[in-house]
Amino acid sequence: MAQRRLDLDALKAGGIIKQRQEDFFLVRLKVTFGELSSDQLAAVGDIARRYGRGKIHITTRQGMEIPWVRFGDVDAVTSALAAVGIPLGACGPRIRVVVACQGNEVCPHGLGDTRALTLALDERFYGQGNVPHKLKIGVTGCPNACAKPQEHDIGFMAVAMPRLASEEDCISCGLCVRSCRGKAIELVDGKPEFDYSRCYRDGECINACPTEALRAARTGWNVYLGGKWGREPQLGRLFAEFLTDAEAVDLVQRVVDAWKRLAQPGERLGTLINRIGLETFRDELAPVAVGG
Repeated sequence: MAQRRLDLDALKAGGIIKQRQEDFFLVRLKVTFGELSSDQLAAVGDIARRYGRGKIHITTRQGMEIPWVRFGDVDAVTSALAAVGIPLGACGPRIRVVVACQGNEVCPHGLGDTRALTLALDERFYGQGNVPHKLKIGVTGCPNACAKPQEHDIGFMAVAMPRLASEEDCISCGLCVRSCRGKAIELVDGKPEFDYSRCYRDGECINACPTEALRAARTGWNVYLGGKWGREPQLGRLFAEFLTDAEAVDLVQRVVDAWKRLAQPGERLGTLINRIGLETFRDELAPVAVGG
């Protein structure tokens, strides 16, 4: 029985998860950036019909699962998926696939290139084992937070800090004031002044400005650490601001290294931070540079 459990754990880590029904498994697909081509989608549908019951489950983290696969067909499913460029998804104590919104590629609210950061993080960290628990990363393109960065162990949010770049171009229309959901802008002598303590860094005032008098003084990624869901949910806490892509990837490496060194067996990143304190955890990292 112990050997059977060990085998199931190893299968689960590789994306092959035992169903409650005897001899049936669901096969978890890795869907990077939440994106498949139409040809890949058609192939997944065909595989589900051939080896399952024609059903596909869309997971809450942009992945897919094909249920009702008999164990004897798992290798055939894996090979068929690999033929169209779809690997299996990680499960168990692993660094999981990075979840992301579409960012500034298509979204009118997007401030950051979520694709570039997601692919860089995925290439560097996806599937790594030898960690105390699972670790989830989310990347979102603006403070609307569609990819829920505060609910991940490590979350990134693209932000922009506005400034009045040209008084001459400002026509005192007040559109920036009306667009600001944080009520962080008021017109003083016809020109916008900012209360940055109330600013969401969402760039909506910049988008609303008809003359481009408002521009971004700083852009980058805000980082949240320690979020998690489950039995004891909590939101991640702001840890760093305005990082570049390279700094973001470097910070994840530093965080993972410290987590592996300091965590108790089975301890999530957020639980570790709760136990030792966020500033103590920060002190355990090498100095973290911030973007400009």
